[in-house]
Amino acid sequence: MKCPVCKGNMSVVKDVMPKEKVGFEAYKCENCGEELVNMAQLKSLAQKYRELRRAKDVRFAKWGNSLAIRIPTELVDELGIHEGMHALIRKEKEALKIMPG
Repeated sequence: MKCPVCKGNMSVVKDVMPKEKVGFEAYKCENCGEELVNMAQLKSLAQKYRELRRAKDVRFAKWGNSLAIRIPTELVDELGIHEGMHALIRKEKEALKIMPG
C-alpha cells in the first residue's frame, strides 16, 4: 500500500490506546509517519469499543486474606448465577476470566 501523502510504503503496525487499553492495527508510512486504518481494521476497533461499553465498573474489596468483587445484578440474572454456585477463574492475557458452572 502506498501512502496518500508522500507515496511512500505503508506497513501494518500494532498499537494500543493507553486510556482504554484497546489494541488495534493500522497502516503507517515508513517515510512520513502518516497513519490510517482500512474498513476491516476500523470494524475490528469498533467491535472492541462496543464490548468495552458493555463492561461494568466494579471495585475490589478486602474479604479476609483475599479480594472480592460484587457481580452486578444484570449479569447475575443474564448468566443464571446464584449463591453457592461454583465457578472457575483464570488469568487470560492481562485479564481475569470467570466461568460459572
